[in-house]
Amino acid sequence: MQGGIERGQGDCDRFARGPATAPALILCGSGCRAGAGVAYTGSRDMNKNTQNGPAFLLAVLLATAAPAAVAAGSVTWQGWTFDHDVSDEYDGLSLLNVHYQGHKLIHKLSFPVMRVFYEEDVCGPYADRLGGSLSVIPWAENAKLAQREFTLNGEQWYEIGIRDQIGSYDIYQVYYLSAGGTIDAHIYSKGLQCVRDHVHYPGWRIDFDIDGAGADQVLGDRGAGFELLAQEFDAPATAAVNHAWRVRDVTSGAYVDVLPGFPDFNIPDGSTTIPVTAYDQHMVFGRVFRLSEDTGWTYGPNKQVPFNDLESISSADTVLWYEGFLPHEADEGEELWHSTGMRLVSHLGTSAPPVPTPAPGGTAFPGGAITIRDNQAASPYPSTIEVAGLSGPIEQVTVTLDGLTHTYPDDIDLLLVGPGGQAVMLMSDAGGGTNVSNLPLTFDSRAFAILLGNTNVAGGTVQPVNFDPAETLPAGAPPGPYGTDLEPVSPR
Repeated sequence: MQGGIERGQGDCDRFARGPATAPALILCGSGCRAGAGVAYTGSRDMNKNTQNGPAFLLAVLLATAAPAAVAAGSVTWQGWTFDHDVSDEYDGLSLLNVHYQGHKLIHKLSFPVMRVFYEEDVCGPYADRLGGSLSVIPWAENAKLAQREFTLNGEQWYEIGIRDQIGSYDIYQVYYLSAGGTIDAHIYSKGLQCVRDHVHYPGWRIDFDIDGAGADQVLGDRGAGFELLAQEFDAPATAAVNHAWRVRDVTSGAYVDVLPGFPDFNIPDGSTTIPVTAYDQHMVFGRVFRLSEDTGWTYGPNKQVPFNDLESISSADTVLWYEGFLPHEADEGEELWHSTGMRLVSHLGTSAPPVPTPAPGGTAFPGGAITIRDNQAASPYPSTIEVAGLSGPIEQVTVTLDGLTHTYPDDIDLLLVGPGGQAVMLMSDAGGGTNVSNLPLTFDSRAFAILLGNTNVAGGTVQPVNFDPAETLPAGAPPGPYGTDLEPVSPR
């Protein structure tokens, strides 16, 4: 587990992968990693133990059942108006057509999946989807939809939530709306499917329509201002300073800040809640809206958010996915609630446009093409790039693969070694198992986006990433462990 990403187990590619070409650096094609079959909750009713044929057939049959009925409705409260529903897509409780003070903010806010990974895979992994056989809510007079008003820290809040029980888990999915214009999307979970430490990865999907569809921008805080992300991306939430992300309407200037959830909420039944207060493993994903991509989660537990095609999300109909990190230690028992969330803070006045994205600069030093060979070091290995003719301090180093071609990018280990022996792993055990051809890929420590463990490489500019920190490359490379920050390669 690295940077909020749990790779889990996957199927092994059992076919020999032939030679492929890529620009020069130190590269090594790793061997096939044996994979195990995994239990996948295609619907919330699936038996969560290891599946065999008959059990899987039963799960498929159960998946056809309609979710438990919770009447759809509308709410008007303290400047908010919205519809709510539990759909047949098993994406939890959704808020629809969300307006605040007359401004439309969100077309649909939903909860498509919560992935669950146990230590050493003793159970699962699972992809839990809410909205099946909903349970009564004891703290809401046994209703199946909780709705109440309350005051917390001097501020008025409106709560609306559902409770679902999946296997041994008791889950409460809820939205808190403040009179001041904030939505806090929260998840609570308790229970143990197996008595081992595990992590839940709750995933929210926010289809923004700030003052109408089609003109939204996604921004990240750079410290000196918010910078535009022009293409679809996958990013650690910490890539933005202070975990601060923003979706802004280009025309009106109204915007919504996307921040970590507020930890002071709890379930009003006298029970104890352990909130997540560290958010360094949360993830953010930017996508352009496609109706065909809002059809419920069918991607299993080992996939994070799909659909990263590097399409433009500048002045577009934009969808933001937010994945949390919710750990549960076995020795805490099964009765403690654990919680985390994300916060959407609306700002209806005009805002400053994003700060300009720094233009590419510097001097390029090309290397030569090399062959990535299966289960052995590349040829040539290592490959040397001559850097000469510079004067003054070096401010930044970036590395570009110009034409990456490979049948299984996850097998590539790519190491950059500086003139003083500084070693930076640019890419290891990342990029999925789908063929890429003639792909441009740039590594920049200042980028927002990263490559994911089991998600296909789309290209663009990404941070270096290493999903196997214990790995050491063959002789010719310095011994590990290897960092992922290009800054030490920049001599001052």
